[in-house]
Amino acid sequence: MRWDEIYVAGLGTWLPDPVPVREAVEAGECGQEWIDAFGYESVRIAREGPGEPWTAPPDMAVAAARRAHERSGLDRSAYSLLLHGSTWFQGLDIWPAASYIAGRTVGRAVPALDVQQRCNIGVSALDLAAAHLKAGYGTGSAVMVTTADRFGGPGADRWRLRHGNAYADGGTATVLSARGGFARLLATATAADNGLESMARGDEPFAPVSRAAERQIDLTARGDAEKARTDETLTNIRFGKVMNEAKQAVLDDADLTIDDIAYVVIPATGRIDGPFQIHHLLGVDESETTWDFARRSGHVGAGDWAAGLEHLLLTGALSPGDRVLLYGGGAGYTITAAVLEITRIPAWAAGPAAA
Repeated sequence: MRWDEIYVAGLGTWLPDPVPVREAVEAGECGQEWIDAFGYESVRIAREGPGEPWTAPPDMAVAAARRAHERSGLDRSAYSLLLHGSTWFQGLDIWPAASYIAGRTVGRAVPALDVQQRCNIGVSALDLAAAHLKAGYGTGSAVMVTTADRFGGPGADRWRLRHGNAYADGGTATVLSARGGFARLLATATAADNGLESMARGDEPFAPVSRAAERQIDLTARGDAEKARTDETLTNIRFGKVMNEAKQAVLDDADLTIDDIAYVVIPATGRIDGPFQIHHLLGVDESETTWDFARRSGHVGAGDWAAGLEHLLLTGALSPGDRVLLYGGGAGYTITAAVLEITRIPAWAAGPAAA
């Protein structure tokens, strides 16, 4: 879908300091392969203890949203919707985290919805937000999109949840506006193959209550169980088809080629076995992706894309006129891609072009 007059007006994050993976290896929390094979250097982990209070995911999102709102320069009356995405427990069962976040950021009367599609919601929520704004629904001209996760406890061991993905903690926020911003949203596209949801379900039966408190969630085992029942080559082809469809569709809608893209913000998942990595699929050099940032932050659930874009701006990597591809993905299976054009460097960002 090609968009006109939809902009990114603000970005914000709440990210704890990165912890070297070497420390986790030495503590016996994970193996050396997380460094040697998967390529991680550090992972953002929210520590707790004396002088380090526990921060719940919704409060991470609140902090990120307040920063994004402040950077946007908008009045709170501009917002007509808040969308919140997550991949893991938000602190309470049967509870609307989005309403909590909205009430502490954009206002008590702003509709707030929790949206889910695993890690892909960080990008696909931008697609939903843009449609909301173009439809003219509500009286506002801006949408706040937040994400937040904290991995830990008896159910989700960040090192054992999925082989090769080092799950990190943190919250992010993105403000989309119909009234202007520092980046124009050119296009979004989503491709899906719902038949691949079984790769996240495996052979586990449905249960009446969550079993996360009783045993570790093992997404790798679920995927392995499904691979044993299917043609793995065909499954990989189906994954690749969805990934390529989203990439090509968003470039076509934006009337661009991959050579027109300055940077690609990629998922902060680890390297896969073999020489073929995600940048090969995208047709760009690895230096044109956010892998260097990703390997030092870990996979912040649905927040990789807002965090990666913020990183590019804060480090002065982007200039006015640059096009950036946000390339998301999540179990289900869906891929959402979005193309942004940087119109100016915001005052809060680094670089000689800052205004």
